[in-house]
Amino acid sequence: MFNFDEIDREDLSHGPTQASSEGQESLLDHRWVWMGIVVFGIGAVLHNAALLAIPGFMIASVVFGWLWSRVSLGSVSYQRRFHHRRAFPGEDVEAQIIVENRKLLPLTWLQIEDEWPTGFRPADADTLVASEGTGMGYLVNVYALRWYERVRRRYLLTAQSRGIYQIGPTYLISGDPFSLFERDARHDRRDLLIVYPVIKPLEELGMIAKDPFGDLGTSQRLFEDPSRMIGVRDYRSGDGFRSVHWKATARLGTLQVKQFEPTRSMSLVFCLNIASFDQHWRGVWPELIEHLLVVTASLVAWGLDAGYAVGIAANATLSHADRSLRAQPSRNRAQLAHLLELLAGISYFITDDYPRFLLAESARLPWGATLVLVTGLLSDELSAAIWQLRRSGRRIVLISVGKTPPPETAGILTYHLPVEAEEPSEEVAAVLDLRQNGSSSKPSAPHKPAAPTTSNGTTETPRQRYLRERAERDRARAEVVIP
Repeated sequence: MFNFDEIDREDLSHGPTQASSEGQESLLDHRWVWMGIVVFGIGAVLHNAALLAIPGFMIASVVFGWLWSRVSLGSVSYQRRFHHRRAFPGEDVEAQIIVENRKLLPLTWLQIEDEWPTGFRPADADTLVASEGTGMGYLVNVYALRWYERVRRRYLLTAQSRGIYQIGPTYLISGDPFSLFERDARHDRRDLLIVYPVIKPLEELGMIAKDPFGDLGTSQRLFEDPSRMIGVRDYRSGDGFRSVHWKATARLGTLQVKQFEPTRSMSLVFCLNIASFDQHWRGVWPELIEHLLVVTASLVAWGLDAGYAVGIAANATLSHADRSLRAQPSRNRAQLAHLLELLAGISYFITDDYPRFLLAESARLPWGATLVLVTGLLSDELSAAIWQLRRSGRRIVLISVGKTPPPETAGILTYHLPVEAEEPSEEVAAVLDLRQNGSSSKPSAPHKPAAPTTSNGTTETPRQRYLRERAERDRARAEVVIP
């Protein structure tokens, strides 16, 4: 006995259902028309009334079905409505699928296939039909709609994992009551669903819950905002040369320094390193990156609740975008949601080496901000970059989430919050990287492009090539000067 449901699922695994070619051909190309013409000719030759009536009925049915199919998908609307579009992993969200036939002609059958991400799928996992796309499936619904009828179907969606998920496009297929002709259409309307990273209490992460970045009382002291100058004053012992106002000094003949507007807010900027390994060709360690984002999201929530102005920057791109992640510090009420959305949308694609990224990014950040470095990798280059930032007057906090404890450095507050998962092998990490890039859902071997090759003879991946070209461009520019 045939399992038609299993056959349909197998067909959908290769892509959306397409209307048969007969539905796209002209009426005169249809086999039923030519069959009716032949029989009608035979009946005319034999003067047989039955042979004349039968093809006449056949031709009328074909013409009727063809005309019906031509207008079957006209004035058909498809909508998705969500009670919430943002959630944390494990939370449920109600969704409605609304289909309406806005014409007098009824639809004897209508099949709708909606591309749906498995990361934010219906609570009943069997509702989605798997597709060959990575992390995607099809939500399939079949309807029979009368004239001007609207149908609502409700689903309970469960957020599975962090990410920004795109729903759509939608494929519609319908036809005449006899299924002689079929028509299909595609609706490109897409919806976005966001799953934030998990936020944990600082005690659960192993940090000091009262103030993980030093004395909490410092947030109530008066500081000067270097972006808001309100005047000049005479030089005093202890003033730095960076604050000297040279034009006023030349005009008055005595050493003058800039006077800035006082502020009570302290700023935190979380600088994230999304690289999993020193060797980029090794791929991705998802557990490490997700743990890093959980730590960052928890600290961002704590910082805003404690009254800090919080911002983030990362050496990675956003999903569904080609720009790097960057957000200036702010204490706005909407800042937490904005930062969580950015963290939810971080991809695994690295835009720059972390030490070079820190030095370049520091020039764009407020001078009084504390830089919280969250990384799973420690290297001599990173230590040199931290020392350079520290020597220029930056306040640094280092949070290591890798297996290796960070070395203690004088003047730098350091935490070690290791990931619990074990490091994957080179082959597994490369396969995970390939799946993240969406090249194939079932790769048979690690991703190794044919050319070019690196200096040690290994194959150069697209990420290595991007980083090499980026480094060549950076070397051509002038050295970054830290304020």
